[in-house]
Amino acid sequence: MPKRLRGNSPSDSASTKRIRGVTTPVDRLSSLSNELLLHILSFLPISSLNVCQRLSRRYHALGGDSELWKRQYYSQWVRPRARRLASARPSKLPAPAEYSPRVSTWFDHSHLAEEGKVTNWKRQYRLRHNWSNGSCRVTEIEFLEPPYPPVLVKLCAGIVFTADAAYGLRAWAAKDPTSCLSSISFSDSNVSTTRPTSLAVSQLPEGQEIVVGFETGRFSRYVYDVQTCRLGLRSSHVGFRDGAITAMALSSPYLLMVSQHKILSLYNLRTRSTGKAQDALGPCEIASLQAENMVAPMTLSLRVSTFEIVTTIVYSFYHIGCGWSLGIQELRFNKDGQQLESRLTTTVDSQYGIRPLQSLPSNKRRQSATTDPIYSSATPTEPSILHQQPPTSMSYSHPYLLTSHADNTLTMYLLVSNSNSLFVRGGRRLWGHTSSVSTVQVTNRGKAVSVSSLGNEIRIWELETTVSSLGSRRPLKEESSIQVSPDNRQLENKLGAKSLAQDIGGLDVASTTHGYMHECVGFDEERVLLLRKKTVGTQLLECYDFT
Repeated sequence: MPKRLRGNSPSDSASTKRIRGVTTPVDRLSSLSNELLLHILSFLPISSLNVCQRLSRRYHALGGDSELWKRQYYSQWVRPRARRLASARPSKLPAPAEYSPRVSTWFDHSHLAEEGKVTNWKRQYRLRHNWSNGSCRVTEIEFLEPPYPPVLVKLCAGIVFTADAAYGLRAWAAKDPTSCLSSISFSDSNVSTTRPTSLAVSQLPEGQEIVVGFETGRFSRYVYDVQTCRLGLRSSHVGFRDGAITAMALSSPYLLMVSQHKILSLYNLRTRSTGKAQDALGPCEIASLQAENMVAPMTLSLRVSTFEIVTTIVYSFYHIGCGWSLGIQELRFNKDGQQLESRLTTTVDSQYGIRPLQSLPSNKRRQSATTDPIYSSATPTEPSILHQQPPTSMSYSHPYLLTSHADNTLTMYLLVSNSNSLFVRGGRRLWGHTSSVSTVQVTNRGKAVSVSSLGNEIRIWELETTVSSLGSRRPLKEESSIQVSPDNRQLENKLGAKSLAQDIGGLDVASTTHGYMHECVGFDEERVLLLRKKTVGTQLLECYDFT
């Protein structure tokens, strides 16, 4: 049977007819100006905006326009917060309905929208998006076992500071924690080679000020210069004659520290000499007191205003009615070191659900005390918040006070401190962890990070939405925490990050290790640093990068 010619195929003739019927679409967008295209792109969602950047070079530049992403950032992160604050305080805060480029409507994000400042708004949007989803990449660095453990770590303005007796004080770049920027040995600084027991860092206009406390009771001041990337010793002094320095709080030029014998001292570190010679007379001790009733864990806070210095000591104690509670002692000093006031409050009333009368205006206090039983001085028989075990850790950054517990929960309080009174407003149990919580850390903007005792669960908390529900028994309307999920954790576990190990001046990049106690070193807008301490002395520093 002869083969049929290709041209005689009915399918070929049909396809030829279909091709002739197809019309080329008219490109009406390419002829438009960039201004019109930007206006059109401003109505697209984020997913479509990312697709447009893959069309051509022109659309890649238009889709990455800073003003487009600035508008998206405002709509996603600034406007909802403004509406929440406006609903909480309608008489003080407006609720902008549309995008506004004015810095006054950006609230805590105003530092990004300052005039003259160049901000990569697409990068900022991606950063906030990763925070809200807990998406990050993790870098793990193992400290080789030093002869004098442990290693102290602090994070400040993108610089990681470590202190140990073997290598002294070192500065590392948080973006690349495997590169040491500067180091200074304690032995070269005329400091005894005893191990450091506490570390505090404060921001300066030209860099950071670092104070290291030692087990002999001495403390040394260092300054890190951002321009030259060098550490320099400023002075070394005796803080306590006997006993190690166990905790410090630094807000330049003031330093608050406590010894192992529960002696608190407040120092003014400002140079008192004249001319070129610095620190000729050393720091000045402003106040010192004995605190016998403090029970660990405890935390120190130091706030400096224009006219006064506010020091806060938060400690735990056992109450026979509501179990473990918190005591807050606040000391106020003027700039000359004279003590103005000493105030004390506890969380007992908040744990029983009693609202303090100080939270009401003066004209309503007497009426509420007689008509509203929740404001009365009568103590309820059963507390709403009961802790049978002491908190595993606590963190205070005015006005937020958080404690972590072994029953998988956190407890949040709001500390109100003004010129007239000091009291704790409400209390709220925060749920979300599936195992015991070992550590928690909070900032004054209401963002917190908590870590489970096993180290396999790290949660980020946005506490601003929780403030309005403090003191009430109604449940939260929305989940206020997100679990951190490193994108490269599973891959590193499969490939074995130990193969990437390399010795870098006492550091060793290593894989995940189990059996550690955990401590949140610190966090900023881009990353979280977590320190894992093992019983044999080895320590692992994890950097969770959200960029």
